[in-house]
This record gives sequence, structure tokens and C-alpha cells, in this order.
Amino acid sequence: MKKKTLVLVAVLGLAGAGAASFLPQSLKGPAVPENVLSVFKRHCVRCHTGPNPPKGLSLIPAKAAALIDAPSAEVPSLKLVDTTAPETSYLLKKVRREKDIAGKPMPPGKALAAEEIQAIEAWIAGLK
Repeated sequence: MKKKTLVLVAVLGLAGAGAASFLPQSLKGPAVPENVLSVFKRHCVRCHTGPNPPKGLSLIPAKAAALIDAPSAEVPSLKLVDTTAPETSYLLKKVRREKDIAGKPMPPGKALAAEEIQAIEAWIAGLK
């Protein structure tokens, strides 16, 4: 085998063994900060997990980066997390409980605390 192939096989082997933390960030996608993952863990993953999460939206830490620049299932013209126009991010609209959303605000019941929303806002703004 060629050297590049061996390196790729080694990297894929590490990823398959659950050692994805060894992969370069460019192969994993943009990082989701721990404070944002913590909000998702506390308020979102009890519903948004498993093989068929609501609206196809999984918020488990391993899949959270997939939100970035992905279309919303409820309003496909809006991105869940919009790196070019952070304020239009549908995720923000849902957690801010804005009037122009489809479906229910998130999380259902009690709203996120202001500092939790600010953590999500800061993360999305920092992606620009």
C-alpha cells in the first residue's frame, strides 16, 4: 500500500473505533462548543435523539455540527444554523420563541434561560 493509503486507513480505523477526537477538525466539521452542547443535553436530546428524531433533527453531541447550514425541515427556505446570516437561523427563532416559526417553540413548556440562548447566539455568530 502507498503511504497516503496507510494513513487514511489508520485514520478511518481510529474513527471507527470511537476515537474521532484524534481526527483533524477539518475532517470532523465545525466544533460545537461545550456550553452549547450542554444546553442541548439538558433541554433537547430527550426528544431529539434516536433513529427517527422529530423533524429528522438529532441534537446529540456527535450530530450537532450537522445543523450548520442545513435547511430546516419545517421552513426549508431557512437554515437551522445560518453562517451567512446568523439572525435568520431557524434554531434561534425556535428557542427565542419568535412568532414567525412553524410548529411549536422549543423546548416545549418552559423557555430556555437567557444565558442559554446567549450561548447559542454567540456560537452561531462566531461561525460567520
